[in-house]
Amino acid sequence: MPELAGRLYIPKLYNIDADRASVVELLEKGIEASGGRVVYSSFRDQRVAPIYIGAEDGTGARYGLLVYPFRATKRLTGGRPVDEHRAQIRLSDPTRTRNESNTIARDVAGVDVTLVLTVDPELQFIVGLDPLVYEDLPMGISVYYRDHNVSEADEHGWAVWERDKTGGSRRSRIVELETMVGFRPHRLLDYVRFEARASALGLNPALRGSLAREFLTSATGPHRLEGFFGLGSKEILDIIESNFRLGVAVRGGVAERHLERVLRGDPSVASAIPIDADGQPDFLVTTPDGREVLIECKTASAHRYKDGAFKVEAQKTRDSGAGRQYTFDQFDVLAACLFSATGIWEYRFRWTKDLDPWPSDPARIKPVQRIDESWALSFEELLRGGPQS
Repeated sequence: MPELAGRLYIPKLYNIDADRASVVELLEKGIEASGGRVVYSSFRDQRVAPIYIGAEDGTGARYGLLVYPFRATKRLTGGRPVDEHRAQIRLSDPTRTRNESNTIARDVAGVDVTLVLTVDPELQFIVGLDPLVYEDLPMGISVYYRDHNVSEADEHGWAVWERDKTGGSRRSRIVELETMVGFRPHRLLDYVRFEARASALGLNPALRGSLAREFLTSATGPHRLEGFFGLGSKEILDIIESNFRLGVAVRGGVAERHLERVLRGDPSVASAIPIDADGQPDFLVTTPDGREVLIECKTASAHRYKDGAFKVEAQKTRDSGAGRQYTFDQFDVLAACLFSATGIWEYRFRWTKDLDPWPSDPARIKPVQRIDESWALSFEELLRGGPQS
């Protein structure tokens, strides 16, 4: 029995040429662009297919990829559509192997994921084929797709389509519909996650297509920014942690996200709409009776007053001089996030009109406010009129 990377379940290995290196390189770069890293690639030691790639994503999760890769190209051919892309299913000598059994390998334990891929290194485009349809590789046949299939992946790096196809004699499954998933390299680990689920469930082409469309926006995988920056989530977080000003900005954004959750769970809030605009408050809250309230979110200091009271800086992060101080008419409520001081995502609320004025200009809010028992524990409590000074 052939052995590859310690995998004894592989029924057959195929010798492949060194020119397949550009295909493997795109796959390895795709893992990195997906926010992961390549732990191991069998192609570096054995020029055979399938290729085994061990990968780790940004969360530390490990994946075993058993890949049957085929090169795709777009070349003008007489009598064929000008927008056609073609990949031929061939490994070793197709004139010999087409008359043999070419059953693909599957890990019965479900730890490794088998992928049948066409890869176009020039266009940076990959198409995933259904391993259940290509269970017995039909050597010598060609797989086609069109320009519009590639362009459909422009927005999300992911496209799903079906094609009518009747299998040949070497194919163990005769199907009339084949689901194909095209994607850019930065969605490779998303495709691995998709294929792991689709194969484990043994989905037919229609259900396979439905599941693939659920992965359109990468909701189950790394954030698209990991692919955009070419860094894993841990590396991005390390950058934030090492840059003080960037960290402050991110902590402010996180505080706002937690406040949004608090507000939407508050029975006195009909809607809470974030406002993403310079110089504007953070939320527009509407109460069940139609009242609109503007809320500004600020993060309390990690250092308290000697008597244990919290303090919060209630001024703008940008601007200078008097321009840093808010006027009393810029928002209705100040919400102070206490996480820095307590380690808990909790908030205190106070009407702007009840905040201390700035001694230099009573029309403006004092830069540092004292948070004591007079602040409300929730927005609902604030609306009811207590606690208050």
